[in-house]
Amino acid sequence: MLSSRVGFAVAALLLLLAAGLRLWQITTLPEGLHQEEINDLLITEAARQGRIEVLYDPTRLGIDATPREGLYPVILAAVTSLTGSSGILGSHLLSVWVNLLALAMVYALVSRLYSPLAGVAALGLLTVNMWHILGGREISREALLPALVTAVMLMLARGLSLYREYHARLPLTTPFAALGLLLGLGFYIHPTHFMIVLASMVLIAYMILARKPVPHRNYLTFSLLIMIIVAMPYVISSLRLPELAGSGRVFEGYQAAQTPPLEALVRGLNGILFRGDTSPVRNLPGRPLLDLVSGLILLTGILVALRDWRKPRHLLPLLMLTALLLPAFLKADNPNFQGYLALLPVLALFFGLGLSTLVVSFRKNGLRLVWLALLAGAVFNLVWTGRDLFTVWPELEAVQTAYHTRIGQIAHYLDQTAGDVPTVVCVPGLREPETGAMPDNLVLLYLMLNRQNIPFRFADCGTGLVFAGGGAGEQVIFLEPDALDKVHPYLQTWLAQGEIINQPGIPRDAVVRLNVEQVLADRVGAFTTTAPAQFAPEVAGDDSMVLPPVAFGGNVAFLGYELLEKGAYPPGGIVTAVTYWRVDGETPPDLQFFTHILADPGAAPVAQTDTVSVSVPSLQDRDVFIQVTFIPLPESLPAGEYRVSIGAYQTGGEGRMPVLQDGQPRGDRLFLGSIQVAQEQDS
Repeated sequence: MLSSRVGFAVAALLLLLAAGLRLWQITTLPEGLHQEEINDLLITEAARQGRIEVLYDPTRLGIDATPREGLYPVILAAVTSLTGSSGILGSHLLSVWVNLLALAMVYALVSRLYSPLAGVAALGLLTVNMWHILGGREISREALLPALVTAVMLMLARGLSLYREYHARLPLTTPFAALGLLLGLGFYIHPTHFMIVLASMVLIAYMILARKPVPHRNYLTFSLLIMIIVAMPYVISSLRLPELAGSGRVFEGYQAAQTPPLEALVRGLNGILFRGDTSPVRNLPGRPLLDLVSGLILLTGILVALRDWRKPRHLLPLLMLTALLLPAFLKADNPNFQGYLALLPVLALFFGLGLSTLVVSFRKNGLRLVWLALLAGAVFNLVWTGRDLFTVWPELEAVQTAYHTRIGQIAHYLDQTAGDVPTVVCVPGLREPETGAMPDNLVLLYLMLNRQNIPFRFADCGTGLVFAGGGAGEQVIFLEPDALDKVHPYLQTWLAQGEIINQPGIPRDAVVRLNVEQVLADRVGAFTTTAPAQFAPEVAGDDSMVLPPVAFGGNVAFLGYELLEKGAYPPGGIVTAVTYWRVDGETPPDLQFFTHILADPGAAPVAQTDTVSVSVPSLQDRDVFIQVTFIPLPESLPAGEYRVSIGAYQTGGEGRMPVLQDGQPRGDRLFLGSIQVAQEQDS
């Protein structure tokens, strides 16, 4: 058997190993976030902005998710604010810290209840358990459950003196105050806490009814009072919003699945020992929670506890096991390891009890073989978990899809480069005119970035492209897998002058390095002879012709244009106009560009398109951008010559931007030339 000093030293080494397994490649294994992490981060952002609620209804925040208790997002928002990092690294640290704290408490609890060897065994099992490692690396409220369960058990053991004889004069205010606080706060973490409270109350009731040595009733009353005071806002919120209450979500999904209890039990046990969770988010699909040998040792511990169930130190884990098995096993998609996180510390406790019992049963001359077998088992689990966690699991296509790995890899690349290289991020559907909502892939990018202050330029890239600083050098980022193929052919000719960066760790066709400063200058210079414009007839005077660049109000300048189609257009055809613009200072954030087709300059347009394919607020001084605009012609449009005019305006109601000449207004539109519309000839 291990002495307390040796056990403590081994536990310290195991905690160092645990920290390494949980922190190694914390932001890149795998690269990205899965949907539940995204949901929790979005709720955390709402909390950071001051929306503090006892029970969150994600649908009111535009999130498709089940209701959430409010403590985890508030804690995460506070921790990331204190650490100064709300990116993917800072958001993971809370789970890592709490996970390691839970491991330390498991050792303290099991070694005091049983023996230092049992404590080391329990700690060792959790240290190398794949799901416990993943649970400590993911951003989720369930990550707090192992620490909550262990802390409640530790305070019960300490307050009820389960691991030593009761002494009437021993001060117990601290453990019972902590117990009441934990039992109260747990309601704000997860609905599984209802089962933790139930198990705790049953244990206390048993000790009282069985006339076991218990502290003075005042301590129990004191603890219960603290729990009630802390939990009262949760109770009130649950009564006001019963559809969000956690009591209705303890067994969510089980009624719909209609799984017989015995079948649910068999599935759950099968998940622990033989075939585990099939979700790539929570597991290497099919890998059991424990190896078979560890499972048999765990079963030995349960049998030992059942034999001596009248002893409170054995009854405590039995009650917790029974209570936590119910929400873990009674799930529609059982085995679902998400529900097993709260159960893991209890399973580790029984593993430690079983192992210490087996070791004691061997004679001294057989102990050497026992220790060798235990060492071999530990090495096997470490290698097994290390291979699956760091090599096999992250390479699965299902894992990369579930974790949005493409955007995660892009975010990691941008953390390293975007501070030094001007970056244009291509976001199809950049503007959502009706809601103003940020596109989902852009939301994901910001959630996964560690550097939140990168001055990105944003463009649709399908019909708009930005040249930072006049094309002096930039990188263009494509978030969608096939976005490069969807770029308009005119813009592809510009991108073809750059270099696609296809390197390990960078998604294919995601990054294009571009330096077109001289080519762009030559193209704009050519517009002075190939693409002259005209002031509007009503203000033209004697000098109607004007050569680019032409300044507009709002600090934008027109640099030139091209009409891509040659020859006459049929009615119902599409006119494609390409315009070049430059930013000369701070621009209105709601800037928009119009393109009109007119039969007569003084008449209403026969066709028009109002659009902008770049995010104007993201542009900086001297940036140049290209706008490709499509103007559909009416099917009934008569044949004839039509004029093309362009201009800019603010959607907020400020009106059109003036065209400036030497700083003086010259109307509010420019004419670029004319097109011919001809009726199609009958064949």
